[in-house]
Amino acid sequence: MDPIPLEIVERTWRKMSTMPLGEIPKLINLMRKQQPFVLAYLLAVGHEIFNQDEKEQLLYLGVVVWQMMSQGSKPLTKITKDALNEAERANIKMLEYLAGESETSFMNILRQVIDNYPQPEVLKYVVEALMEEPEEGCLIRDESKGYIFIYLKTIIDCFNG
Repeated sequence: MDPIPLEIVERTWRKMSTMPLGEIPKLINLMRKQQPFVLAYLLAVGHEIFNQDEKEQLLYLGVVVWQMMSQGSKPLTKITKDALNEAERANIKMLEYLAGESETSFMNILRQVIDNYPQPEVLKYVVEALMEEPEEGCLIRDESKGYIFIYLKTIIDCFNG
């Protein structure tokens, strides 16, 4: 798949951030039909370790990523459970490797990953969204952000093919 351009990433982000709450169930139902394993994955991963705010952020960002990737040059293929598991294993290996690095090395490697990634604008969106200050009263713990990043990168990897 060709890289999703910055304009599509920004337009989709704006559209999703202004979407009326009543539209969200329709979008989730569409995702359930088009990408049932991706939706199930978003609802299941991190279930034991995430608080409610973190679960909601993962689901929201996952839906935004799906919407961005849906506007690519080719129609998305239906992602399978096996594809998700395989991509997740590869991403967890990467995370384990990075865990031993200093913070400076970690940030340099992360920058290289983003710059050389086949969907750099979508991945940058994920990083920027995770680095934003959460809304008041919303608890997104720093230690959960790494997991959310890995789960979302897993989905992008699968959509990219």
